[in-house]
Amino acid sequence: MYVAPISEPRVPASAKAPVAPAGRAFGWAAAPVLAALLVWQASRVSLVGASVPATALAVGGLYIGSVVLAATPGVALVSVLARRRDLGPATVLGLLLAGSGGAAMAGFWAWFASPGLGRDFDVALGVASVAAIAVFGRRGDLRAAGLSVPMLLSLAIGLAFTGLAFIQGHGYEQNAVSAIASRFWRTQDNVIPLLFATRVAAHGTLSGYLLGYGQSSDRPPLQTGFALLQWPLWSSGGRQAAYQFLSTGLSASWLPALWVVFRVRGVGQWRILIVVLATTLTGFVFVSTIYVWPKMLAGTLVLAALAIVFSSDEADRRLASGVVAVALLTLSMLAHGGAAFAVIALIPFAYRLRRRITVRAVAACAAVAVAGYVPWTLYQRFVDPPGDRLLKWQLAGVTWIDPRGALQAILQQYHRLSLLDLLVNKWVNLLSLAADPGLWRTQLAEPAWASGFLGYARLAQLNDLLPATGLLLLGAIALLVRSSRRALAPVAPLAAFTGIALVVWVVILWGGEVVPAINHQSAYAVTVLFIALCALAVTYLPWPAATAILAGCAAWFAVSWIPGLGFAPAGAIKVPPGAAPWSPAVRQAQGAIQFNPAMLLVCLAGVALAAAVIAWMRFAPADPGRDLAGERHARGTPAG
Repeated sequence: MYVAPISEPRVPASAKAPVAPAGRAFGWAAAPVLAALLVWQASRVSLVGASVPATALAVGGLYIGSVVLAATPGVALVSVLARRRDLGPATVLGLLLAGSGGAAMAGFWAWFASPGLGRDFDVALGVASVAAIAVFGRRGDLRAAGLSVPMLLSLAIGLAFTGLAFIQGHGYEQNAVSAIASRFWRTQDNVIPLLFATRVAAHGTLSGYLLGYGQSSDRPPLQTGFALLQWPLWSSGGRQAAYQFLSTGLSASWLPALWVVFRVRGVGQWRILIVVLATTLTGFVFVSTIYVWPKMLAGTLVLAALAIVFSSDEADRRLASGVVAVALLTLSMLAHGGAAFAVIALIPFAYRLRRRITVRAVAACAAVAVAGYVPWTLYQRFVDPPGDRLLKWQLAGVTWIDPRGALQAILQQYHRLSLLDLLVNKWVNLLSLAADPGLWRTQLAEPAWASGFLGYARLAQLNDLLPATGLLLLGAIALLVRSSRRALAPVAPLAAFTGIALVVWVVILWGGEVVPAINHQSAYAVTVLFIALCALAVTYLPWPAATAILAGCAAWFAVSWIPGLGFAPAGAIKVPPGAAPWSPAVRQAQGAIQFNPAMLLVCLAGVALAAAVIAWMRFAPADPGRDLAGERHARGTPAG
């Protein structure tokens, strides 16, 4: 039976003792400085012709340094506010993400004003963040909130995925982002934030087309802001690699967000570990982490807001926590507009909390949302109009630039539909949740996937919700057992939210052949949460069945996504007919599919780091009243 989590006694801020020198966060104060030096040096290493160890060290250093720098403003904000009051785990995570995301947006607007101001802002932000951590930071702040393990595990998973993504070929320096697009998804959407950052950093023209038919106002600028915060550290020749690795780290942040979502609902830490690892080993999560359009970043921010809304910890139910949740949702919309489906699904749960909502709370939340989103709305309206093209595309099926307003276009497009056409459009949306083989033949993907069982299976994992979940769907069997249903009761609100979001997605999205409800048209938080809930249900099956299902998921991931086991990606370089075997074109094509030992080392380093984190979680001494992951609720949990 589920017992409400028992919170530790709260210590008033005024009663907290001064921090002794030994208790200060000197590690986090020094880490950003070392990370900046690491990124600056690693981005200037020429990976072409470098030795295997040098390449592996440069890639690993660039990735880790970029992630540390991205997290630093958020850590600084947590350091300052944690000194004033005891914060709940969801609030700490929310502050970390909101602090870093808010800094990225401020950096974007500073660079937009002028490149000189942008560079000065980057330096000032770095100095201020380090100073705040050095003065206010306390050793163990993140661990006390239960974030050390999931953050380190996220770092490890992103590193392992980076190595796996580039384990074939050599196009990870000058054209790292393009190499991912050609191997995993035949569109260039993942390079749009980088192109946007390049235009802003050069103070170039921002109106008109940015890439093909896309405008800068079509895609919100949060990930562009993260890139601009580190722009002065990147060499011109290493920007694609630096952007790719930074954005992979941002995408991998879904893991600590999902961890905290389950933690605040009382799920035990070891069960959460199994769930996040099972979720990790799915094709959808793998490709969405390395194909760095900012949809997974938006999903992270929504999950962090969910953790606050659904938290069982009273420390997460204060006015400040509600303001943080609104800030996270605003930032999620500034990362990618697809988060709107999840934001709409949260409205019923916000209504349930209406007795806690005061005029002061509404005013504070509205101020945060307006301050965050209105500047971007003004940019869309006056700098690069119309700014609502993707909204009309997704909700009205209008793919061209249309002079009508969004609401007018939506109403007129639906007015033109017959009842049969409307039902067909929504049926296609519903069908896409299960599997639509007809769509697999039209989706842009690596040519080697375009035939055969494994090829279409990969496309199904990326496009359709149920194939993306795979064998974890068997967790539904646990709902047939009364004891399992009781054990899963604490996560029932999460399941309700997921169901509402899926209904909203199917109904609101235009549908049909123009905009079918395939996974990459959705809110990624909903897809990740659906997969994770199925994985959680699997853990409540009898252990032989659960072990078999989880082992089967791992084996299926290996066969589907490790080159050489189930598939060998075709080279992106086409060889002219009749080319000599020794010609440059042939050598380039052969190099594009050859095995890369340096990236194997990077992948294995990520796996080793993950193993070390799990071992630390198992054997490290715990703080009094907390378990090894910094768990706040030591007893009374379903997995206790």
